Amino acid sequence: MALESTELTKDLLHTLFDYEDGKLYWKGRRNKEAGSVGNRGYRCICINYRKYMAHRLIWIMHGNDPVEMLDHIDGDQLNNRIENLRPVTNSQNQRNQKLRKDNTSGIKGVSWLNAHKRWAGQVWHKGKLYRAGYFKDKDECAAAVRELREKLHGEFARH
Repeated sequence: MALESTELTKDLLHTLFDYEDGKLYWKGRRNKEAGSVGNRGYRCICINYRKYMAHRLIWIMHGNDPVEMLDHIDGDQLNNRIENLRPVTNSQNQRNQKLRKDNTSGIKGVSWLNAHKRWAGQVWHKGKLYRAGYFKDKDECAAAVRELREKLHGEFARH
């Protein structure tokens, strides 16, 4: 009988795995971490031919109800310590994104406006664009964006 995702309970997961410092080990194979890192950077574990993300299994193992979305507080997708996981909404998770690869300024929310010869600072929040201002100095712009992001995003701000 194959396990359905709804059948993954705290008790079942504790019979399958040992948990230590954010890592899961199959019972009886203590020296080898369960699963492998997938192409999106998350550790995945197969149970009865179905793939699960390790951080979701750890969340359930610690007595929490399954949630739509979990966030790695420090942004490290492989840091699955329970203290580093928190339930989030999609909106909260978007606020906590890392710097995009195509960012040319090296700072989230900061871009160069060639027409004005100034650095522009902006932060998106709940579908609305908030402007931090225009600055001659990149570091001043970054500081203004950081302050605005902390005000708008609170604990989910990532700089």
